[in-house]
Amino acid sequence: MAGIKLINISKSYKNKQILTSFSALINDGSFVLINGPSGSGKSTLLNIIGGIETPDSGEVIVDGKNIRGLRGRERVKLYQKYVGFIFQGFYLDPKLTIAENIALPGLFAKMKPADRKKRTAEISKILGITDSLGKYPAETAGGHAERACIARALFLSPRIILADEPTSNLDKENAEKVLKILQVFQEKTDTTIVVASHDESVRSFATKVITLGEANNENF
Repeated sequence: MAGIKLINISKSYKNKQILTSFSALINDGSFVLINGPSGSGKSTLLNIIGGIETPDSGEVIVDGKNIRGLRGRERVKLYQKYVGFIFQGFYLDPKLTIAENIALPGLFAKMKPADRKKRTAEISKILGITDSLGKYPAETAGGHAERACIARALFLSPRIILADEPTSNLDKENAEKVLKILQVFQEKTDTTIVVASHDESVRSFATKVITLGEANNENF
């Protein structure tokens, strides 16, 4: 399990202040919703937690490690061991099959081909997309592309899953299916799930809600 501590995080773009001295604690094994109006910094905060963006000031502590100072192999290890991303729009490489898309993290982690194939088969079976493995994204239907993105995020068994607006392009039924998959995975593995979303339906799945723009900074 991996807890996350955000301490006095500030971030601005082109003189526009997005986050100001923001602090919060995300406990191990929790399902956290980060919500707030458009432009409040939801995606920015998610990227800061995952090390994609660097705050102008403040500290990001993941499993007791300050990720702001990580470089080289230590930074790569963060993504491989701790963090899996589900990006907005469930992007898959259209030139790769579903199986190849799912296995990309294993390729970057230099897993053996046989191990990548085995892990792809295991996780696709769990998510019910075995029949789509040989297809290309444009050939899939019934929410299989979304499940493939989840499978890719879970491929290396990360301790933290960060999802950016995972329900924004889905109808109500498929949105609930995606959230349920994440919830079940979180409950079975104690993985920490952090979802940035303006969709209020996510709230019913969350164990904690962080609303940006409110005076909800936490003291440690």
